[in-house]
Amino acid sequence: MNTPVTTSNVTLDDHVEDELAGFLSLEKPTSFFLFAGAGSGKTRSLVNALNYLAKTYRDVLRLRGRQVAVITYTNAACDEITRRTEYDPLFVVRTIHSFAWSQIQGFNSDIRAWLKDNLQREIADLQAEEAKGRAGTKASTIRQTQIESKQRRLDRLADTKTFTYNPNGDNRERNSLNHSEVVKIFWTFLLTKPLMQRIFVGKFPFLLIDESQDTSRALIDALFVLQKTHADRFCLGLIGDTMQRIYADGKERIEKEIPESWGRPEKKLNHRCPQRIVRLINQIRDGADDHKQEPRDDRPEGWARLFVFSIDVPDKPALEQKVRDYMAGLTDDQDWTNASKCKILTLEHHMAARRMGFLKMFESLASVEEYRTGFLGGSFAPTRFFTHSVLPLVTAQQKGDKFATAKLVRENSPLLSKDTLKGHDNPIAQLRIAQAAIDSLMALWASGQPTLAAIAANIAETNLFVVPDSLKTALAAKQATTTETPDAEEADPVSEQIAALVAFLDCSFSEIAPYAAYVAHEAPFDTHQGVKGLEFERVMVLMDDGEARGFRFSFDKLLGAKAPTATDIKNAQEGKETSVDSTRRLFYVTCSRAQSSLALLAYSADPSSARAHVIANGWFTADEILLEIADQNRG
Repeated sequence: MNTPVTTSNVTLDDHVEDELAGFLSLEKPTSFFLFAGAGSGKTRSLVNALNYLAKTYRDVLRLRGRQVAVITYTNAACDEITRRTEYDPLFVVRTIHSFAWSQIQGFNSDIRAWLKDNLQREIADLQAEEAKGRAGTKASTIRQTQIESKQRRLDRLADTKTFTYNPNGDNRERNSLNHSEVVKIFWTFLLTKPLMQRIFVGKFPFLLIDESQDTSRALIDALFVLQKTHADRFCLGLIGDTMQRIYADGKERIEKEIPESWGRPEKKLNHRCPQRIVRLINQIRDGADDHKQEPRDDRPEGWARLFVFSIDVPDKPALEQKVRDYMAGLTDDQDWTNASKCKILTLEHHMAARRMGFLKMFESLASVEEYRTGFLGGSFAPTRFFTHSVLPLVTAQQKGDKFATAKLVRENSPLLSKDTLKGHDNPIAQLRIAQAAIDSLMALWASGQPTLAAIAANIAETNLFVVPDSLKTALAAKQATTTETPDAEEADPVSEQIAALVAFLDCSFSEIAPYAAYVAHEAPFDTHQGVKGLEFERVMVLMDDGEARGFRFSFDKLLGAKAPTATDIKNAQEGKETSVDSTRRLFYVTCSRAQSSLALLAYSADPSSARAHVIANGWFTADEILLEIADQNRG
């Protein structure tokens, strides 16, 4: 009797490594876009590609002082790639801001010229707005404050010999650049300075970009130009998945702009998810593109269940515990009953903000497109001022930790900076000034939690910390006494950006700590951004348009419980992204984190319609959807 031959698909994507090796040629480089969906092992492919380059070209690259550059999205990803390539100095692995700075650092005269031109244009624009606006309005006060701030910086440029930047810091020194400026200067130099292009290509014949769909679109466009100009000696490798684009400044539909001459390898195998969940995420993305993944045939079937409840149920936390209890019985995995052992994801930050206690703060800032990414990532200067300077100091003071207080003030306060102490005849007196500033700040808590405006105004007066210019502008707007009528104020309104910061300053300091925990991923809730690239045994996804208030996303539209709006239809006709498109991407990212079992809980305005829609679209079978759940359901 013959034993049947069993085959495995585990090696399905092995050919991709050979394809990449063919592209990575010094003699005849071929740029490429590697499609790597969720759980496809893109980091492994990236590391294998780097190891191939080291094995093949180490000697010739080292002889010519050349290296291989890798840009990835987070410090954690940089650390992982560096570790897996055994800290090989042949590779420069950095985040986008760190890499951009490494390329422009030292070009002080060029940076100065760019800043001078940029500041002059910004001042001219503000002056033109002021000329068209009305004197005496809050908007006029804001413009004048911004003009004065930018003019002061412009006046200091001639005396600024060197520029500094810290990709992980606040960059408040007078000679420092901010995060957005560093990337802008880098891509502008790449586009406008042929010498820099030649220097760059000469130094880095290979540039690989992980999570390319979320990399600054302006930089990607500049790199496209660079690659086209130097195609015979420069290989640009983009790695990613458009379905997993989660940041607004990433390049939409990047795959559609890949030149025909580029390679387009694709990884089809999903190593992470069980078979049931791979089928689900394939169905989810079916309306977006033609990419399909295959589950490993040695992975278990796994579980995916959809729970759809009325949006107005009275006790959502209790209902969510019932869902976890149900999943424990279904999967025979009692860890489901413990919320701390499940990864609970929300598709929208609004839900987490409401449940954790920083809702007002979220609503003040998250609607401004240019603020949103930095705010939700924790790098936005106005919020970082409170989370990284004020909160640690207040916490240390309230705990009576004198050592922590001294360390924080010594490291962050201009009152005790080296330059201040060096030029001061009496350092002890300066220490007393710093202590008085601390005492003044802490006095604000004597009658409860102060507003952020009260804190910022106090610190600006004592100079305990450097207050970001944008907060100073917002403070000026709050404190401005207008001489114009309401009609004049309406005719010359405050900008959306400053209005958002004014609303932010009206928030209580009590919202800072939960926000800080959230963006540091130390909270019970997380979102698609926080878990990008990660995986968990048990994943529970919460969807609630009522709590999310339909901001940018709509779960009911995705699940068919609500019809598309006229704007959605218009955007679809014009080839623009709709709220269903953006919600689909977030849904895909969250569902694809699960290694074993997945519970999707939707609070819907029309549960029955949602159920019918997902069945009709093949996302779930009827027995995988529950519209109600018993107290002790273990079946």
